[in-house]
Amino acid sequence: MVLNAHTDPMTEEQRKELKRLCDAADIPDKSGELLTRSGAQQMIEELRRKAAEQRA
Repeated sequence: MVLNAHTDPMTEEQRKELKRLCDAADIPDKSGELLTRSGAQQMIEELRRKAAEQRA
């Protein structure tokens, strides 16, 4: 079964975390995009990784 954002939408917690990470990275807010839970999690992990690289 293919997941899509209508049947497996990101959680409110993921939406808030995306907004926070985008604000911290000074990039356009992605929290309003129609993402699946797994898609949102991948984006969160990528933003966290980039933030960690910038701090190093």
